[in-house]
Amino acid sequence: MSKRDEYVEKMKRQLDEWNTDLEGFERKLSEVTEPVRSKLEPQLSTAKKSYADARQKLREVRGAGEESWEDLTGEVEHVWKTLRQSVNYFKSQLKR
Repeated sequence: MSKRDEYVEKMKRQLDEWNTDLEGFERKLSEVTEPVRSKLEPQLSTAKKSYADARQKLREVRGAGEESWEDLTGEVEHVWKTLRQSVNYFKSQLKR
């Protein structure tokens, strides 16, 4: 397996995990009070957009040539960081 393929698989597994988290957050939002829901719904929307951006970047890495895919990793890492922060924020807010 090439280095790119390993990178894609690792990122795909992480995206799958975050997707499960986002779906869980959405379910939990239906169980919280209105003020909390009003505060967190826009954040969830932002997290979903970050997730969509991350999926797009992963598709770009998959489609890139074996020699050019590493040029995209900086962009991927930026999107990843944003999504990771969103997921961690939700985890902290919904544990309260």
